[in-house]
Amino acid sequence: MKVAAINDLSGFGKCSLVADMTVLAAMGIQCCPVPTAVLSAQTGYPSFYSKDLTGIIPEYSREWKKQSESFDGIITGFMMSNVQALNTLDFIRKFKTNETAVLVDPVMGDDGRTYKNFSVELLQTIREMTKEADIITPNLTELILLADENPESVMKLRGEKLISEINRLSMKIDDDQGKIIAVTGVPMEDNDEVGNFILENGVSRIISSKSNSVHYSGTGDLFAAVFLGSFISGKSAFDAADLASRFIYTSVRDTSPDTSPNAGVEYEKNLKMLIL
Repeated sequence: MKVAAINDLSGFGKCSLVADMTVLAAMGIQCCPVPTAVLSAQTGYPSFYSKDLTGIIPEYSREWKKQSESFDGIITGFMMSNVQALNTLDFIRKFKTNETAVLVDPVMGDDGRTYKNFSVELLQTIREMTKEADIITPNLTELILLADENPESVMKLRGEKLISEINRLSMKIDDDQGKIIAVTGVPMEDNDEVGNFILENGVSRIISSKSNSVHYSGTGDLFAAVFLGSFISGKSAFDAADLASRFIYTSVRDTSPDTSPNAGVEYEKNLKMLIL
């Protein structure tokens, strides 16, 4: 099996393409990377070098079409700009078939705030990308942005009221298209737990795991990669989310308390959990 991964490559931070390539390889899946940017370290670091590689996407697409390449999955992550997102949308439309599972991680913000890359135009293009997707993995902030609703009124909710609202917003985004929505990092009433809300075929479930309340770099990327790899290997959305949650929790537990959250979790020795 092969997955095209359209994402940035950071030297430090254990996120994006580093997560995609290592996770998918452990699952016995070839990862074909399309680097959207190269960075000395992910953007949470106080200082970093970044090189935008937007022009690469159409060039890769052209060459891979010449080679008649096909993919069992396509996964997308951080977009540097709307132009990059438009190129990615074109890539998806060129390579998606009935046998290709497309996962869009709509990286736009967190904790009720948007990232520096955010623009109204980017949001509109990512919405178009989600229409092409089979799986969408937003965090709560990104879910609200995709649904075009007010973050302030949703972010303060907890418990059943929050879950009910997430279900409503997920159904709104799905719009009876049969997509899988996996909302990551949902705050739970028990502060020692974090949840992932999964909607598949109109059925929803919370997959929760323990949390140490530290926000590590790359956990969303790890979740998305494990989820897609599991899904194209035949697992249900709920089983895929359960494996991803257990893998991340085990890696968080194994991460030294002296490790900076910017450095990401120490997941390497737990890759054996992903061998299918």
